[in-house]
Amino acid sequence: MVPPIDNFIEQPPRNRIRVGLAPAQNAVHSLLLLTKTKELSGLGDWVINTAHQLSPEDRKQHYRVMIAFYHAIIPERRWSSFPVYLQHLRNIDAEALRGKMILSYFNLSMHEATNTFTPETAIANEENYLSFLKERFGEDYIDEDLERWAYGYVTNPPAMQELITSHLQQYWDNYLAAEWERVLPTLKKAVSAFQQADFGDMDDGQISEYITGQPPAGSCWDDKCKEAEVLYFAPSLHVGPYVGRFREEKLFGFIFGARLPDDASIHAPELSQAEIYMRLNALADENRLQILRHISEKGESCSTEIIEALGLSQSATSRHLTQLTAAGFLTTRRLEGAKCYKLNKERIANTLDTVKSFLLA
Repeated sequence: MVPPIDNFIEQPPRNRIRVGLAPAQNAVHSLLLLTKTKELSGLGDWVINTAHQLSPEDRKQHYRVMIAFYHAIIPERRWSSFPVYLQHLRNIDAEALRGKMILSYFNLSMHEATNTFTPETAIANEENYLSFLKERFGEDYIDEDLERWAYGYVTNPPAMQELITSHLQQYWDNYLAAEWERVLPTLKKAVSAFQQADFGDMDDGQISEYITGQPPAGSCWDDKCKEAEVLYFAPSLHVGPYVGRFREEKLFGFIFGARLPDDASIHAPELSQAEIYMRLNALADENRLQILRHISEKGESCSTEIIEALGLSQSATSRHLTQLTAAGFLTTRRLEGAKCYKLNKERIANTLDTVKSFLLA
């Protein structure tokens, strides 16, 4: 039996806040990031290097399993380790595993429910399944070829369960197990540092920004926090400047780039180095530097203006702006329906000071 690492390091919640490792959620999120390397710049080295090792066939199959069956794979509670959770996935009734996925689609609808389908009619045939997914999430978010492939497994729960568990076992054994052991001591230091913090005078948004280094993401974020009895934060060395999220029945969780609080009493140069690398990675690209200069000269600029001024494609511009915003170098606001970007001068100055302190300490 794998030792209960997460239980060992966690402390009882204080003011609704808990910081821990969340090994199962962390592992699933890292495997999901392998499908996002073309969408997101600045992900951790393990993600980039592992994705490059995969053959085109392996990348396609990994995308299929992680995207089509993500809501069957994602843990509904925290587990002591990923292998323990994987054993749970093997032991659960196959139809219950499928039911978990279908029920999540009803609960996570992006549109107002029309009650056209029930869990039974949603999977009665392939066309129903596709219509159900499009109704719940919108046609733009549904990969029809992928979901037609997935439907063959949806109608055969034991085959779906075997596909999921064998695939996850392969990627754990071949790629993630050794990496988890490598990063675990560093993640424990991040957890310990934030467990010592005093959150008594902070609201939810201030606590989230203090831990993740990112400002809260709008009214939807506020609503989810208000609904949750516990806010849970788990550090990762794979997520780069981005923040992942997960849900449990009474818990709203965040997977954030492993770092130390500015006022940390713990000495962990590897964590300071990880945060510096994340920030400098966002600057280590000619196009991103040109975007920052353009926005600085204009004072504020929207994506269409940036595309026109720099001659970049829409997809490349979106990817660069996403990384720069996640790294904190840009702030955003909505103006007449368009997202406008402004330079965060304080973040740039703080980054230079952080590098200076690290090198001259």
